[in-house]
Amino acid sequence: MSGSLLELLRLSDVATVAISIFAIMDPPAAIPTLVAYVGSGAHPGGAGMEKAVVRIVNRASVTVLLLLVTFSLAGEYVLKFFNISLEALRIAGGLLLIVLAVDMLLERERAEEVRGGDFAVVPIATPLIVGPGTMSTLIVYSRIYGPAQTLLGALVAFGMTYLVLRYSYRALKYLGDSVLRGLGKFMSIIVASIAVELVLGGLRGLGLL
Repeated sequence: MSGSLLELLRLSDVATVAISIFAIMDPPAAIPTLVAYVGSGAHPGGAGMEKAVVRIVNRASVTVLLLLVTFSLAGEYVLKFFNISLEALRIAGGLLLIVLAVDMLLERERAEEVRGGDFAVVPIATPLIVGPGTMSTLIVYSRIYGPAQTLLGALVAFGMTYLVLRYSYRALKYLGDSVLRGLGKFMSIIVASIAVELVLGGLRGLGLL
């Protein structure tokens, strides 16, 4: 009985990591920007445009996956190398996520300054999808839940993010820009809640609460 309960708790941790990372990456809100970048090139409309979006998403996904794996597994070593306590990183990561949540809520353009070159990696993969907020949260979670749990949750989030971006052109076509931005606003509430929990956890760890 205790073994099954422990397994259930582990699955709960994985679900927590997956939902948090998916919300922070916020792929629905990234769809209009992604399609706009692809459309800025010499791509035809219709089916040709959709194929171009899929090609960019496939290329960007490789970088996204590498970043997620790296920060999930290297979090403990980063903390030790810089001699950073978990409490300090929780508070810093929470404050960073609060700023990110405000940006999401105000619908500020993300990575709008980069227009030329191969944009599958920069700015689509990073910082549009995997930005500082995602990286710092993975480092925190790798210490809280362990690298294996964090990696598994990050992979689940990656799978959901890939599906959203893979069909982003159709989503934008049928749902419209306003609906997707509305989903982005909802994600900002989730991110803000995660941020508050991280800050409170850090303050409790320091004995300040």
